[in-house]
Amino acid sequence: MPRVTRRKPAKRGATKRGNTRKQTKQGFPYIACFIAILLIAFISYFVFAVDKPPVVQKQTTKSTAKTEETLPEMPQPKWDYVDILKTKEVKVDIPVEEKPTRPYQMQCGSFRNQSDAESLKAKIAFQGLNSIVKKTGNWYRVILGPYERKRLAEKQRHQLQRAKINGCQIWFWR
Repeated sequence: MPRVTRRKPAKRGATKRGNTRKQTKQGFPYIACFIAILLIAFISYFVFAVDKPPVVQKQTTKSTAKTEETLPEMPQPKWDYVDILKTKEVKVDIPVEEKPTRPYQMQCGSFRNQSDAESLKAKIAFQGLNSIVKKTGNWYRVILGPYERKRLAEKQRHQLQRAKINGCQIWFWR
């Protein structure tokens, strides 16, 4: 039986004679070393050779004799407002507070049913405030007051607002 030899497939880009590229030899990097030496020399020139300002030495000779310093005389004041203010009397006009002619009231609700008015009165009572239910016509009004000053009524209205009872109005007492 004859012997059959198989050939290996040819590599891409290869020629029969071998690789035609020439390999360059890696030699010593003379240029890189020369540039590095120049750079080091340039930096060292500026560090060591450039003139530095001379150091000034302070003289350490101190006089051993102590001289006693005296303060100069106190200058005379140029202004005389200090003396004037000591004897000055200031009059201030205080406006007289006008009191309202009528007291205030706060109405927190107006209902057709008396039971609704009584339930709102109970909620207000839980806040520690006194209220009354007043019937006017077909309506039942929940009223707090009378208040001498509007500020007192506003204080209690804010207390009710914190308790989620809104819609209270402040008016003169009827």
